[in-house]
Amino acid sequence: MAYDAKKPSKSEKKSRDVLVKVEGYFRSALDHPTWRSWRLNAIKCFKYRENDQWTTVELGELATRGQPPTVNNQISVTIERLVGQFVKFKTRLAFRGRNAAQDDPLAQAYTDIFRFIAQNSSLEFEERDMAEDGFTGGFGVLETGVTFGDDYQPEITIKQEDCFNVFPDPYSRRYDWNEDAKFVCRAKWLDLDEAKSLYPGKATELESFTLSTDMGMIGNVDSFKKENYVDQYKRMVRIVECWWKESVKESICLFANGSVVDKTNMILTGPNGEKQEIGKKELEALKSTLDYQEIDRIKPTMHVTTFTGGVLLEEKDSDRERFPWVAYYAHRMKSGEPYSLVLLALPMQDAINKRESKALHLLNTNRAIFQQNAVADKDELATEMARPDGLIEVRNVEQFKIDSNLELAVSQFNMHNQAKADFRHITGVNPEALGEPSEVRSGVGIARKVAMTDLIIAPLFDNLRRTRVALAKNVLELVQKYYTEPKVFNITDDMNQTKVVTLNQRELNDKQTIYDVIADEVPDISTLQQEQYQILSQTLPSILQFGPFWAKMFIQMSDLRGKEDLIKMIEQQSQPPPAEPKIAISAQLDNLTAPERAFFYQKMGNPELAQALIEANVPPTTVLEQQSQAAGEQAEMQADMQREGMKQQGDKAKLQVDMIKSGQDMQMAREKHHMELVKMKMDVQATGAKTAMAIATQRAKVKSGAQGN
Repeated sequence: MAYDAKKPSKSEKKSRDVLVKVEGYFRSALDHPTWRSWRLNAIKCFKYRENDQWTTVELGELATRGQPPTVNNQISVTIERLVGQFVKFKTRLAFRGRNAAQDDPLAQAYTDIFRFIAQNSSLEFEERDMAEDGFTGGFGVLETGVTFGDDYQPEITIKQEDCFNVFPDPYSRRYDWNEDAKFVCRAKWLDLDEAKSLYPGKATELESFTLSTDMGMIGNVDSFKKENYVDQYKRMVRIVECWWKESVKESICLFANGSVVDKTNMILTGPNGEKQEIGKKELEALKSTLDYQEIDRIKPTMHVTTFTGGVLLEEKDSDRERFPWVAYYAHRMKSGEPYSLVLLALPMQDAINKRESKALHLLNTNRAIFQQNAVADKDELATEMARPDGLIEVRNVEQFKIDSNLELAVSQFNMHNQAKADFRHITGVNPEALGEPSEVRSGVGIARKVAMTDLIIAPLFDNLRRTRVALAKNVLELVQKYYTEPKVFNITDDMNQTKVVTLNQRELNDKQTIYDVIADEVPDISTLQQEQYQILSQTLPSILQFGPFWAKMFIQMSDLRGKEDLIKMIEQQSQPPPAEPKIAISAQLDNLTAPERAFFYQKMGNPELAQALIEANVPPTTVLEQQSQAAGEQAEMQADMQREGMKQQGDKAKLQVDMIKSGQDMQMAREKHHMELVKMKMDVQATGAKTAMAIATQRAKVKSGAQGN
């Protein structure tokens, strides 16, 4: 900042003192060994992730040896796996009431507002970028701020900030900077014309600053991002924004009715949050009428200073109590330096690259061992050995030997594989988690090994929860300060309905926020209806069996929206039916059906008899008479049919007897005829025998006569 030779004014001296202070803050953050070491380590981690894993010296040495600069990038694969798990298992912030029903409307309103802010800021993508920075370099940052549109209405935004642009208090050791940090700085590039538009009163200093060759501490080169803090050729300047706290002693009077008087500026804050100025006489009057307690405390006040290269651009007080940036740490050393699992695995990544390069080199090269004068031309021998089909001519084969380096190459590959296994042991991401083949074959075994991976990297995601809680506090502070009027939020849980969220100043007072509402993580579900259905479907079936009282109790203790309406519906279902009007009717009960008689007996206050009638199911008298008459007619008809049947059976039996008798007569006649035929045949046979005998006798006589002659 330029000053005249004359004695500076009081305001100029104050500005100079502020500039010296914030430059000292920034210098301590820039030069402290803890964060200087982190920047060097983080730059290396990002380089390795982006496949830049060999130094210039190493590349030159490899070229001299003829070794390939192989890069087996296990770091990128590991980070992508962690980011993929973060994207898959999404959670979001929600607010819950501490004191059951009376805090639920406020908690639900805060949850709706935070969801609107998250959707409006695309928080899911901003958080992913922050997580990538944290998984890689060990440190990520989100920024919370307020913007004003053309309608001059405030809008709260959440954005990811480049981790290399943020310089926190190096002596802060707490996870949340707001607990012990004195300052947090951010250094970002601005075009010179844009900077002059933002700070028109400093246009001359900025112009001369970019033309200067002495950049001081801001002129350092960030070799990783290939940037200077001042670029004289592109006419850009890096602006440093420093948020710092100053401790101020505060004396207050706390009255029994909840009123608070700040004795420093004599401001009375009533129980309803309204503020007004009072005098000493009014304060004494309050002390005489109400019980009170005087309290002295140290309260930090926030200031914002913007500068660059010794030029104070802007200095103002802020009504915020928290730093606008929220940190995410993967891990931290005792010195406060952030680090990631990638940093621990860098030596193994170097071993993987170097072993693989050496093994490939050994496999592709051979050594020739020969005695002096065994080869005619050594250069020609080297050329032929480099060829896959080379021809080697030697004078004496026994004096020549080729060593293929196979054993050395195998040993290098074995060490290479061991380095890969050690890398995964360090990061906790095993082959099963990456979907690679392994010695485990069963699905249960693979699931268990993947679960062990989740257990090892659980601290990374647990720290994300801590970051979200700090983020919720930042957003809550901005909501209290800027969303004091009723506001309409278009939340995409239901595109057909606009949800109106109304917060009044009484609901937003500090006591209500600190003691009555807490922030918590819940699964990130696309719509509110799905979230409500998931809560009901998982818990309500096991509660309903115990009756409506426990269902009502469960809904009362849950986070369901509109649970008052649900409870009213349950109460309506649980109430006894309304009294029925009395009616008079005359009827002959024995002529009614069983359900009709049971209904009348139920109405007459005799449910047991009604139940017995239903079970007996006795028909009416008229039905019984009809059934009896029908049964008599049916019996007479059956008797006639039986008599006709018996007559038909008798005729059939007589016919059968006649047929049997006729058959017997025919059989006897047939047998008689057969006997007559047999007798006739026997007579014929006897006559023939007699005739034959006579003929034989006659022949014998003739023969004997002839012999006598």
